[in-house]
Amino acid sequence: KNLRLLTQDVFQAIIDSAPQFPLQLRILCSCLYQVVQQRFPQHPLQAVSTVIFLRFLNPALVLPHEFGIVDAEPLPRIKRGLTLVSKILQNIANNLIFTKEFHMRCFNDYLRSTFDSATNFVLSISEPINLNTIIPSDEQQPIENNISDSTTLSPTYPMSYISDANVLALHRLLWYHQEKIGDYLSSGRDHKAIGRRPFDKMATLLAYLGPPDHRPLDSQWISYDMTATKFEELMAKTQMHEREEFKSLKALNIFYQAGFSKQNNPVFYYIARRFKVNEMNCDLLIYHVLLTLKPFQAKPFELVVDFTHT
Repeated sequence: KNLRLLTQDVFQAIIDSAPQFPLQLRILCSCLYQVVQQRFPQHPLQAVSTVIFLRFLNPALVLPHEFGIVDAEPLPRIKRGLTLVSKILQNIANNLIFTKEFHMRCFNDYLRSTFDSATNFVLSISEPINLNTIIPSDEQQPIENNISDSTTLSPTYPMSYISDANVLALHRLLWYHQEKIGDYLSSGRDHKAIGRRPFDKMATLLAYLGPPDHRPLDSQWISYDMTATKFEELMAKTQMHEREEFKSLKALNIFYQAGFSKQNNPVFYYIARRFKVNEMNCDLLIYHVLLTLKPFQAKPFELVVDFTHT
């Protein structure tokens, strides 16, 4: 009963969030809907529903501490409850009832009652987005101005934190496929309404940035002050290094330093197969890596990554 009540509250909160659904995700859903509809006309809604729950909503529900929703990792019993909620939500997204798991069949009547609401929610977040109605024309500054002022962000728009590696990957993707993107936009049914402006702005930005192969990732490791990180301060305050779970993880030699290279650089090793994602605490591993690297943070080092049997 408690699980059903919790699922109802979470599902209702998701349904009610449609008007405030993040713009980036709405654009993703709209694009996915249109692409799937062209190739599989019977399944665009199902594709959007499955992806948005499986890849975005449910991971944030099961691992709220990794998405910045809460500060600490939920207790095991709470995590189990959230996992079961996400399981039910995924069945709602997939428009399926429980058949193989007998202990979950008691939720089938509830599942059937939610299918229509879920469909309407997915439809609402998959509608085509007109960016001109979202960003007023007087706020649309030329690309050159946006680039030069990139260090100052308007408080009107939320900041998005992504890694440098992802930025470079996006740069490469857009650079090498800009011609295909232009052809796709030109052939789309909304071409007359949208025009070439979005593509021209992207092309101008890419021309300004230049080829990705000539823009190597600058390392800021030496200037990085590990002692100032909130993460390490939190782990130190909770005396995480004294806990048995941390000691056990350290003893597995998932990440360790051993020996020096011919250039006399310390060599670190990461053995991927020893880290069991579903059984170990990711925060503890990160903390262990930070502590291991800390004595060498101002020096060059070498890393060996072993993906054998992964």
